[in-house]
Amino acid sequence: VFSSALTASCRPCNDSEILQAICSSDFVVLGCIRNVSHDPEQQMSVIEVEEARVYRQRSGVFERDPVLSGGHWHGHIHTLLQCQVRAGAGQFLFTGTEHFGEAWLSCAPRFKDFQTLYHSARVAQKIPCDFSLV
Repeated sequence: VFSSALTASCRPCNDSEILQAICSSDFVVLGCIRNVSHDPEQQMSVIEVEEARVYRQRSGVFERDPVLSGGHWHGHIHTLLQCQVRAGAGQFLFTGTEHFGEAWLSCAPRFKDFQTLYHSARVAQKIPCDFSLV
């Protein structure tokens, strides 16, 4: 789980921030990290997301891949270089904001961790919005 914004530090998102992010983010995307590229000049890293499921997006930052069967989605998410993002195995639930046609990361918990968090919060009636995990 990590967090970044254009002016925020790279600290991990806490549970309430993750739950709020799925309600208020410009995009909510489930996917795997294919690659992470780093641009020291721009002080930015770009996360390439593939095999994605788009729950919500404000614009067309994430697109269907015409080459892959099944209509999988793909896209790129920006974050600050100082966050030292690395590729990791498994599925992540990426959330964030869109600025000038670019996706910027806010929170990205592992999907299995998010499922546990969401189910616990739902049982405790402490979810800020309904979110379909299907």
